[in-house]
Order: sequence, then structure tokens, then C-alpha cells
Amino acid sequence: MRANLEFVRTAFRGAGLAAALAMSIALPQTAKAAEACTTEMVTLVVPYAPGGVVDLIARVVADDLRGRIGQNVIVENKPGAASNIGTGAVARATPDGRTLIMASAAHTINPSLYDKLSFDALKSFAPVGMVGIVPNLIVVPADFPANTIQEFVAYAKANPGKIAFGSAGAGSSPHLAVEMLKAKTGLDMLHVPYQGQPQAVQDLLANRVQMMALTMTLAMPLVKDGRLKALAITGTARSADLPNVPTVAETVSPGFNVVNYLAVLAPAGTPDKTITCLSTALRAGLAQPETIARLKPMGVTIMSGSPQDLAAFMQKDRDTWADVIKQANIKVQ
Repeated sequence: MRANLEFVRTAFRGAGLAAALAMSIALPQTAKAAEACTTEMVTLVVPYAPGGVVDLIARVVADDLRGRIGQNVIVENKPGAASNIGTGAVARATPDGRTLIMASAAHTINPSLYDKLSFDALKSFAPVGMVGIVPNLIVVPADFPANTIQEFVAYAKANPGKIAFGSAGAGSSPHLAVEMLKAKTGLDMLHVPYQGQPQAVQDLLANRVQMMALTMTLAMPLVKDGRLKALAITGTARSADLPNVPTVAETVSPGFNVVNYLAVLAPAGTPDKTITCLSTALRAGLAQPETIARLKPMGVTIMSGSPQDLAAFMQKDRDTWADVIKQANIKVQ
């Protein structure tokens, strides 16, 4: 949830929101798209339980695609094994455009965490297109004795091994965001993994752990009501919703950039014309004001682009996290 936004901007040159808006002028009509994409219902698999960030974003995408490809698009949740169960199911699905997956950061993290997967994160899938990115917020309890990320780093260095940080589990995107911060700033902190975000957040609020990286979607309500303090954003740009919160890169670690991405993939072998049709429809939807308005409260920065752009991005992201995981010696059974 841990990618290089500068790389995104390079890989997706000209394919951001402005380009997507321009492209929508020349898009084919829905009837033509339906003929090229599929003549049957499409299932968009979410490899997580209902109600999470990935699930909510997938439902916005499905709603829009439903009106563009002339077929019903349903969301099916297949949670388990840190997204590997649902991902494996899509990898084995018939490559005909009827089964897609809403992939997230775990897709390119897990190959470096697990020795045996039933799929190859890159070779088993055909990229359709990026949806967007969601940065993390570095947050601490409201009464923590640091009000800026610089003060936090100084406090942590003065108290090595005494600060515990929580995460949704070993190898999760928020966990790796903090591991990268530790590596780049020389911090010594204890990782406390949980079985999901809710318990981790509750323990953070109760000061049983002292710091977390949370997605903007989850963190903003808690920051705005004063229950947590936001110290820094892990992406390369400040948020319009929290303009006074700086980035890690501009404060304690130049070049630091960790974001969670959301992208649509199909099984490898899906016909090129089907991928092109789905990609065109996806980009058109992401350019619509209604879709933008629905995704913005979730902290999503739309980053549209071609299937080729997404393939390059995923390769880069996998390589980045392979290095972090190796340096931190993270093991998942």
C-alpha cells in the first residue's frame, strides 16, 4: 500500500487526469465497447473482505464500468492469505475478460514474502490499467510527545527500542512503509503485527503502540477529530485535505516515497482487443467528475494509464519492495 510516485509520474507520462480527460473525447461508444470487451457479466474480484479500502474503491470502479461496457459488473470478495487466495483464483480463471481483479500493493509485495505462491505476480496477469494511489499518513496518539516528524525521529533516536509501531500484519504495506522509514533514518523501533487494521488502530488510540502508518482513507477522520496526530505523508506531495502536514521526503528523508496503489488486472492470455477495450473504458470512467468525486474522500489520487505503463510500474514496485524486505529480513510463514 509503497511505490515511487516520481516513477509513477514518469511511467504514466501524459496519462494522468488531464490526459484521461482528453482521451475521453475520442472514446468509442458504449455499444462498440461492449462488443469488443465481452458479451457476458464481468466479475471484479477483491482479494479482501468487504468494507475495506480496496473493496470500496473496487465498487466505484465496477459501478462505472457497468455503464460503459454494456454488461453487469459485480464485485466478488475472495479474502484470505494476505490476498493470495483471491489472486490465485483470478490467475487460474479463463482468460476471456469476464474475470478481473482489483490488485493493490500486496500484489507486488507478496512475491518477496512468500516462498511458494500459486501464481507469478507479473507473468500470470495481463495489466488493464492503474486506478490510483493512496499515500499513508505517519500518525501517533494525540498525547505523544512529538508534534512533527522531525521531533518524532529525534525522540525515537533518544529512546532506541522503546517505541512500538503497529501494522495490519507482517509484510503489509503499512508495515513496510515504516520499515523503509527506519532504514532511511536509522531508527530502532519494535514492530507489533495485528490481524487487521481495527485492533491495531484501537491499540494506537489507547497508546499501547505509539506509531503507525495508516492509509489516508483510514487516518483522516481520526486526525480531523483530534484522536490522532498526523506527522507526515509518505507520498511526494502534500494533501489538499491536510495542507499543513509535510511529506517525509521534505523533512527527514529526501526521496522517500511510499504509496499504496490500486490497479485492475486480468488473467494472462486475455485477448489484446479485450484488454484494450477494458482499459479504454476504465480510463474514461476515471476521467468523469462523478467518479473523481466518489474516490476523492477515500484519499485516492487518480493515476490513469495504459496497460504497458502499469506493467512497467508493477515491475518497479516489486523490485523496490524486494530490496526493503531483504534488508529488513522480514519472514512470513
